[in-house]
Amino acid sequence: MSTLTTLSTSSSSAFIEANTQVASLYQLDREHLIPVFAKDNERCISHAEFVRSVMEAVAFAFPEEQVLQPSIRVSHPINGRTPEAKHKQPSELLPHEKTLYFERMMFNIEIPSLTASIDGKELHLNIGGIKAFNLDKLHGKRSSQHFKVFVGFQVKVCSNLCISSDGAILEFDALKSDDIFIKVVNLLGSFQQENWIKQLQELASMSIDRQAFEQLIGRLRLQLYDPNSTMDNMLGDQQMGHVVRGYFTNKEFGADEEGNISLWNVYNLFTEANKSSYVDKFLGRSAAVIKLLEHQ
Repeated sequence: MSTLTTLSTSSSSAFIEANTQVASLYQLDREHLIPVFAKDNERCISHAEFVRSVMEAVAFAFPEEQVLQPSIRVSHPINGRTPEAKHKQPSELLPHEKTLYFERMMFNIEIPSLTASIDGKELHLNIGGIKAFNLDKLHGKRSSQHFKVFVGFQVKVCSNLCISSDGAILEFDALKSDDIFIKVVNLLGSFQQENWIKQLQELASMSIDRQAFEQLIGRLRLQLYDPNSTMDNMLGDQQMGHVVRGYFTNKEFGADEEGNISLWNVYNLFTEANKSSYVDKFLGRSAAVIKLLEHQ
């Protein structure tokens, strides 16, 4: 069996920023309410159940590897109160009179024993998922819920989350936890690790000059406002500004003195900027970046 190390947690630094906060599996399990479908009061698959189903799938797929505990981030709190506190002011509520769950959650599980090296930097295999209850039809009867799962690598220097679009299930529906387990096992079984590493190595071996970088950024910014654009999940204008700033100032992934920059470094500038995306946009944007650079 794989070892779920209790003293080590995946991605000790924030693998996603934006409006998220740290949460533990214990908090998800013991302190947060579980949303229900309004018409029949059937409970949803909780955040904790989703995380555990993926953890079980990872342990099944990688029985000999070292697997760290998940790093979990949550956002969009849904606050409530118990009936006996219905007349109190918010400032008067006692801890046991408050209820809480988070609408959106993202987690990351790191496997440090599965590594690769790109441009002199070590990467570890990562598996994780995204859940947003706002994508489910909670106003009706029990139905399938929407989940997102990813598998990819992480740059240890700056904790950029590098997510593969090759073999990753970006979104799927599930009615019970067993469905999640099966889909994740299938994902991990189909993920071509060597092919993905080769793709990243190819990015590291290709460079563009300043003029080509300017054309890339200009084209993408035009796409943001073009009503006929077919490019989905692109970074926002402020995020694109972060990429441009990194081209000049980022010591790890910026351009050299002559203005040349490898596509690997461009990729990392994009994934660094993507950290400010909301949870429900993060994965799709990550996949869009690698597709974009493959055509440069």
